[in-house]
Amino acid sequence: MQRLSFRFRVIRDLVLRYTVVWVADAVSIAVTAFLLPGIYFLREDRFWYLHPFTVALLLGLLNALVRPVLIILLLPITFVTLGLATLALNAALFYFIPVVVDTFVIESFGGAVVGLLVLTLVNTLLGNLIKLGDDYSFYSTLMNKFSTLTRPREVDLHNRGLLILQIDGLAYGSFKRAIKRGKMPFLNSLLKRRRHVIRKWFSGLPSQTSAVQTGIFYGSSYDVPGFRWYNKREGKMIVSSSASDLRAIDERMGSERQSILESGTCISTLVHGNANKKILTASALSNKDIKHHRGELEDFAIFSLHPYLYTRTILFMLWDFLVDRFEAGIEFMKSKKPRLVRSVIFSLHRAIGNACFREMTSFFVREDIVRGIPIIFANFIGYDMVAHYAGPDSRNALSTLTGIDRRFKHISRTIRKKARKHFDMIILSDHGQTRCVSFSGLYGKSLEKVIQDKLEHGQVRHLPRTGELAYFDTLLREMRMVEDAYGTIPIRRGRRTLERLHARIKEEVTEEKAAGGVVVCPSGNLAHVYFTEVPERLRVDYLMEKYATLIEYLVSHPGIGFLIATNSEGELLMMGKGGMRKLRSGEIDGEDPLAPYTSGHDPQQLVDALVQMSSYPSAGDLILNGTILPDRTVVSFENQRGTHGGLGGQQTEPFIIYPRRFRGTKDQVQNPVDVHNFIKELLPS
Repeated sequence: MQRLSFRFRVIRDLVLRYTVVWVADAVSIAVTAFLLPGIYFLREDRFWYLHPFTVALLLGLLNALVRPVLIILLLPITFVTLGLATLALNAALFYFIPVVVDTFVIESFGGAVVGLLVLTLVNTLLGNLIKLGDDYSFYSTLMNKFSTLTRPREVDLHNRGLLILQIDGLAYGSFKRAIKRGKMPFLNSLLKRRRHVIRKWFSGLPSQTSAVQTGIFYGSSYDVPGFRWYNKREGKMIVSSSASDLRAIDERMGSERQSILESGTCISTLVHGNANKKILTASALSNKDIKHHRGELEDFAIFSLHPYLYTRTILFMLWDFLVDRFEAGIEFMKSKKPRLVRSVIFSLHRAIGNACFREMTSFFVREDIVRGIPIIFANFIGYDMVAHYAGPDSRNALSTLTGIDRRFKHISRTIRKKARKHFDMIILSDHGQTRCVSFSGLYGKSLEKVIQDKLEHGQVRHLPRTGELAYFDTLLREMRMVEDAYGTIPIRRGRRTLERLHARIKEEVTEEKAAGGVVVCPSGNLAHVYFTEVPERLRVDYLMEKYATLIEYLVSHPGIGFLIATNSEGELLMMGKGGMRKLRSGEIDGEDPLAPYTSGHDPQQLVDALVQMSSYPSAGDLILNGTILPDRTVVSFENQRGTHGGLGGQQTEPFIIYPRRFRGTKDQVQNPVDVHNFIKELLPS
């Protein structure tokens, strides 16, 4: 009797849940018809007001029975057009309904597309108002079933799982300010419940994503001296937004070390850490074999099954685009000469990186939680992208954290309600950002031009490619990869459209490169300078003999805080305006050039990081770091408002949030290698 009573309650709750969903869909359709002139109901009978319920029921049946079959047939096109085929399919199903329900009118297919967007917006707002989340929809149940069917056979559902969520570029101090301003209520409540604790740690040098992720995944970031560097022996530029260059890092590290991700998934990262499944990961996309991307195709298919999920993502992208245009307009009115020009193309680029990647990354994480994947690492890139152009503590940058915080809450709910094993959740950042002004904005010339002017002969090459383009490149390479496999006309057209957009973005950030014997590789407020006349690293003795004027000028330049070079004895000389420090021996002559950078930091920790980075085989003949100005902003060698890469301010101060039961972590986690070892201890043997 008790068992029957329990089953009755379950059936009752299920019927009630889907009835509420049906009513919410009907109300959403009625509101859409009221708002749009091209969509309406004919009032030919006295019960016309019940027709929205008929339309909602029919739309639900089409989405449940017909749509999954069409999604599978259109999967290749859906994958490479970033889901635009899904939007067209949704609109086509919506446009078909008046054929069956003659009292419902949609005047054109274009009206159906607009109507679908409005319907999704109304449905989302209504769902939030009555607390009806995606977890209670039929489509969510269907997607979870598909996720379970695609679970790898070797997954052990009895061991605990580990979920690591990275917020790219968020410093410990900026995180605290975001909490204080109410931007991240979920993470605030997580810390207030005292089940999790937060610690500040040191990113090491260079303070940028590819180096830190390599350190976390493999336990070493050896010979990754910046976001950009130059291989003198091969005469080749290396950049952390190139899939082939990132893949070379993975292959080199993977041949020497074991990664923490070998049995797991990585999502939206630069390097893949030999993960079993790699989604939206830049380094994995130089492999064009479609068989190696089966997991991505499966997840894109499941993502496409939900009739509102992709459309909702489009709406988030549109909102993000409009917000950036509004902020750009306000900035233009406040300043006669804005330091940064935020074009329409950048706003679209930001909308893809912030809104689109956030929604897709969150979805892929939740699906792998349902599958029971033992370790999942996901990177959320939106804050870092916006902070570069708006400033790390700006309202525009911090507002992106609210959307990320909501996704974290949704992920946490998935763990509680749908995971078949317990997941420990760790939230961390890889580095911070420091408020900055550009070198060229302050002094009228770029660092490359300054060096060019001081050279008696030869030209300067530089690499101004932005880090954000890495994620755009990720999408484009996926399109080319699947085009090679399927070769259809829609795929080719979609790729060419995005490539034209990509080319316009690159035009805005790329300056003309001149052939010559000096290469400058800026990485935020850090820069490596290479003299290409010989393949070996040049010593400062030789440089002072041949380029004395240039060296003296750079050391004395107000925008350069210090310069590092190696002498013939292998000592690393750190030269500043008032003195010099020998990094290996610790000897100081005159004023210590490191002193301005030690505020809030352990000086020995900074010295160790400088020695390690400067000793890499691929480090520059000269290494420059931007100066710290009196208002504590730093000078960046790129056109930015928020920077990272070198020393100065909070750019080397990321954070980590972990369950309180993992004791002893305060002293254990000090740098990326420590984070690697800490995570490795938590993994099942």
